[in-house]
Amino acid sequence: MDILWAQARHKHGVDDLTMISKLTETEITAQLQKRYENDFIYTYIGSVLVSINPCRAIPIYTDRFIETYCGKYPYELPPHIYALAEDVYRSMLFQEQSQCVIVSGESGAGKTEAS
Repeated sequence: MDILWAQARHKHGVDDLTMISKLTETEITAQLQKRYENDFIYTYIGSVLVSINPCRAIPIYTDRFIETYCGKYPYELPPHIYALAEDVYRSMLFQEQSQCVIVSGESGAGKTEAS
């Protein structure tokens, strides 16, 4: 699965927008569009996870995905809400401090699905 994801990263845009050479609105939009068109609805901007509502069902919330992201660090796999959840959970356990995740967006943006 890792090889397929590595190929997909190259073909379908960068996982983290801080890695693009020109950090412009045009380039950010182009990267997000490319990822969206290929069902990669999650993208990092540093430690922030951007989610774009696909407005249709895509099979990325299965038990297989949960198992894949369990025990992994955020940048080991493509961006996903499960990667964020795993990172927050790990931080809670090892830092022994409460954690907070802010889910923000317009009505219909997919906040309920993400949380």
